[in-house]
Amino acid sequence: MFRGSTGTNAYDRINYSAEPIGEVVSRSDSPLGIVRHLGVRSEGIATANHAATLGTLLLNLTTGGAVSGDVGGYRIHQPLQRGFVAFVPRDVNFEIEYPAANSALLLFIPRDFVTRMCAELEVTDLPLLLAARNERLAQLITMVEGEVRAPGFASDLMVDGLMRAIASILARREGTPDECDLQRIHLTLPKLDRVRGYVEARLDSDISLSDMASVAGLSPFHFSRVFKLATGETPYHFLSTRRLMRARCLLQEGKMPLAELALACGFASQSHFTAAFTKAMGVSPGRYRKHLKA
Repeated sequence: MFRGSTGTNAYDRINYSAEPIGEVVSRSDSPLGIVRHLGVRSEGIATANHAATLGTLLLNLTTGGAVSGDVGGYRIHQPLQRGFVAFVPRDVNFEIEYPAANSALLLFIPRDFVTRMCAELEVTDLPLLLAARNERLAQLITMVEGEVRAPGFASDLMVDGLMRAIASILARREGTPDECDLQRIHLTLPKLDRVRGYVEARLDSDISLSDMASVAGLSPFHFSRVFKLATGETPYHFLSTRRLMRARCLLQEGKMPLAELALACGFASQSHFTAAFTKAMGVSPGRYRKHLKA
């Protein structure tokens, strides 16, 4: 048996019949492990088996051949299609056969996140999902990968929101609140002002959706919806816009080194700040500052 050497423990503990080819997507400081499994170094049929230590979300990336085997006591045998999604809860055993060249995107979800989401959704656990087509789940997973690869000004909040939406679908609680909920739960102006003040005072710190919801006295799921109803934008876009505006103001002042400016805008490193600013503005912060001086 062979194992990967990506540094992502949940992936590297999977036993393969040949050397696996894995590309790490997630950053080293991210609690979410993301790996692109690009196949194994052999031809024909490959095997993989493991007792999942974390909840594992899989998005299939290729079409052709079939997958068969046993997942959590369920026998499976079905064609492989691009876009199919599967979820294996933690501590569930799987042993499968699939084409050696098949590739998939794997998201390994931290235990504390699953526990927190289950409590909010009032379910005991996120259930097993055998490979099935779900365009919304596939879209959300792709968005998570895109945000992790090219993080923006509120990347942690964006990823958290996307993962919450995924958890909601997996728990089969997808959908918007009914009319009674929307009438009963709303964001008053004083609460909205408290949230805005909280964000403004902590633009240099990590701010989670749970933090903002707690200030408003709401659950994260309800807060996301009522915040957008009240402001016309998501919590992610609000935080992202505020951090970008702070960055532009500090660049205009022209006194602060970029490394310090990055920290003042909530980034752990200058490189992450530069990538996010360039993504948002189409120009690097250094060049933006030069344009202002000119």
